Amino acid sequence: MNASKFARYTDPVTSHAAAARVAEFSEAYCGYIYRALQTHGPGTFEDIARWTGMRGSQIWRRLPDLERDGLAQPTGGTKKGSTGRQQRLWEAL
Repeated sequence: MNASKFARYTDPVTSHAAAARVAEFSEAYCGYIYRALQTHGPGTFEDIARWTGMRGSQIWRRLPDLERDGLAQPTGGTKKGSTGRQQRLWEAL
């Protein structure tokens, strides 16, 4: 078994199999997020989660990847989220 940054050497074989597919899921999630921003316009991670049916954690973990790849960026604006805190608005580029 090979250790990776997503699975420890001591983890069971199922964890290593899942770790090998992280990039596949990450790319798919980025695509869903990007298409949602293109379709709906700017939104918070909660908006995107509602539009896509994904969990919030699946969204906010991928937004920096989209920004790095030049596909999305924060608008500079914010919107109150479900907890009452301000959340950044993101837009597709």
